[in-house]
Parts: sequence; structure tokens; C-alpha cells
Amino acid sequence: MRKLLLATLFLVSASASAEGQIASLVTFESTALRPDSNESENVTSTLNTSMEFTLPSNVSLYGGFTFVLGENFESAISFGSRYYSSTPAFQLFASVPMWSYLGAGVSFLDETVYYPEAGFRLATSNTSRIDVYMKIFNSSHDRYDKHILVGAGLTF
Repeated sequence: MRKLLLATLFLVSASASAEGQIASLVTFESTALRPDSNESENVTSTLNTSMEFTLPSNVSLYGGFTFVLGENFESAISFGSRYYSSTPAFQLFASVPMWSYLGAGVSFLDETVYYPEAGFRLATSNTSRIDVYMKIFNSSHDRYDKHILVGAGLTF
């Protein structure tokens, strides 16, 4: 009975995930505010390259690589999730809807960094989207902690 239940659960989840969309996500973030305590090792900007899988329930999962650009170069693996509004929050023009979203993620840099994020996604065409957002880095290390980053991204 357990094998039958597990097989049914697997088939249902596989069919639900097939309705989603997979897209490339490239983002650039710049530090808008950082603490003054440790000026020799601050993060100035990051570049992220990820793959994003959007589920039909307005939730997306993404994962990829993060490159920290600053006094010291670093690379890491990052994962995160976003929850989008079900209907567009604004309509800029007749054909440019804008959704709001909240998300959270983790980057495995020299020290683990957790971050909440909030932003807007603009539908520029049927196949591409532009993201404008803000992240707040939280970490046990002063190098990353309490950094507020403002970013823009392209999904295609």
C-alpha cells in the first residue's frame, strides 16, 4: 500500500511540476547601505546567474551561482524562493503588467548569508521579465551582515 501511495504522489507531483516554466535569471545588485564597522572587507556588488522554476501557484524556486564583486572576489552557490502576487499589482502601460513579490534565499559564501527580498517583476514581453528588488543580507560575519542591496535582473 505504501508503494502505491508513493507512486501516486510521485505522478501527481510530476504532472503538477510539468505545468511550470523554467527560465534563466541574471541579476546585478549594488550595495545601497552597509555598516561602517569593517570598511576593508565590504561587499560592493554581486552578480547572480540562476535558473528559475515557476510553479502554477505563483511560487518560484531558483538556484545558481553568485559572484561577489568588491575588495575581495568570491563565488558561491545560492538558492531561494519567491511568492508572486496572483494578479498584477500595477499596470504601467496597456501591455506591461507589474507583479509584486516577497522572497527569501541563502548564499553559501565564505560565511552563510541569509536574505529576505522584496520587489517587482515587469512583463516586458511574452518571454522576458525585468525584476527590480531589494535584499537585506543577514550573517554571523561582519563582512556580509546588515548590507542592503538594490538590484535589477532579467529573466528570459
